[in-house]
Amino acid sequence: MSMSEKTVSSSLQQLEQQLADKNPALLQAFRLYHELDQVAYNLGLIGIDDSLANKTSWSPIITVIGDASSGKIEFINHYLNSTPPAIDPHSIHAQFTVLIYRDDQSPMTLPGTAVDGDPRFPFFHISERLEQLEKGASRNINSYLELKTNNSNQLKDKTIILAPGFAANQKQAETELLREHASTLSDLVFVFFDARQSTLEDFRSSLSPFLKHSARSNNPSKYIYVINEPSNNTESVDLNNWKQQLIHLGLEAGQFFVLSESTTSTQQAIEQKLTNIDVESAYRILNNLQQHITEFDTVVVHEVQKGIDLWKDRAHFTLTIVLSFIALTLVAGEIQMGLLAVLLDPFVASVALFLLIVCLIPVHIYSSKVHAKFIAKKLAERQVELGLIENLPALFNKSITLWRILLPIRQPVGWTSDVKDTLDMLTTRAKGLVQSLNNTFNTSSATPSASKEETFLNL
Repeated sequence: MSMSEKTVSSSLQQLEQQLADKNPALLQAFRLYHELDQVAYNLGLIGIDDSLANKTSWSPIITVIGDASSGKIEFINHYLNSTPPAIDPHSIHAQFTVLIYRDDQSPMTLPGTAVDGDPRFPFFHISERLEQLEKGASRNINSYLELKTNNSNQLKDKTIILAPGFAANQKQAETELLREHASTLSDLVFVFFDARQSTLEDFRSSLSPFLKHSARSNNPSKYIYVINEPSNNTESVDLNNWKQQLIHLGLEAGQFFVLSESTTSTQQAIEQKLTNIDVESAYRILNNLQQHITEFDTVVVHEVQKGIDLWKDRAHFTLTIVLSFIALTLVAGEIQMGLLAVLLDPFVASVALFLLIVCLIPVHIYSSKVHAKFIAKKLAERQVELGLIENLPALFNKSITLWRILLPIRQPVGWTSDVKDTLDMLTTRAKGLVQSLNNTFNTSSATPSASKEETFLNL
């Protein structure tokens, strides 16, 4: 097992410098990730250039979901206040658009491969998960994602994800995966509805799973449901009706706004949430750090452990079948030729036992390696399914040594009490960073009380 020092890539070194200037608690969180990287590297779960710090976004992420008529594009363009507008209001947006800052007057649009292949973006390697849903989807990643740049100061140190609404489409399963993935990573999720939409029943198949997903979030208050009232709308918004429809479809918690040109207080309340997003982002990063340390044992090593247990069980079962076949052969030999009397001779019995062991060892080794190949493939699929950076098959294959085949050793190689103690220490230090972060944000940065236009909070 390699015990060499895990290096920090140049891009992560730049991030470390930014955090040093931004927030000492986040800087310490980054350094804890580096210590966690060392553990993962020693186990063979990540490569020399990989980092578990890439499992989280170190800058705020805002996801805006809605159909074309919901007002989501106008909301983003108003917030960014750039010329030309960040999003063309007349274009059709069927993809997930990732908006990032670029200090250039000329905006750029890049294909989805730019997002899928860069660990700095929230859809890193999402093509692998799409491939599990539909074969060939990874080759069509550009039909799901795109990257746009804008020089608005509001985008500095932020990422905005513009997501399609809940209207049915041919790629509903893939869209649902991307939507839930984006909202899970985000610090704020704005869900826009057109006030002229009479009923949400048409969206049940896609909206209901999303609402149930949001209910499982460890921060359900980050979901903000906005009923956008166009200026030409002749009927007033029935808030109770919207509230009951969403609850009926699975909503359990969130914040609810009605947005129109006349409700300036609502606009100010939403803008205040955007202003305070750095606070939400910092706590999300620390929460993710604690979660990733915990999941190192409960998810990553646990999945490999299950693979080793299955491998051992299958190898032993194969060996049992072989022994059963030999036993049946001996029984048949006894019936036909009285073979048992021959085997009762001590010398013959010793030679037969020796030959049996010599023959069974290579059979056991070969069958174990065959089973290991199938289980390693299943672990690779499981890794993609769970969205893990950690290479589960790598740790599994390291544990398939000759002695581990022959001896009853089941725990993954390198998974020692010292490693467990290190993870416990990292957990304790990560929890202490929350208090440090509390001291960083004083009362002046706290979110003010909600406006009167905020009509529905935390059901």
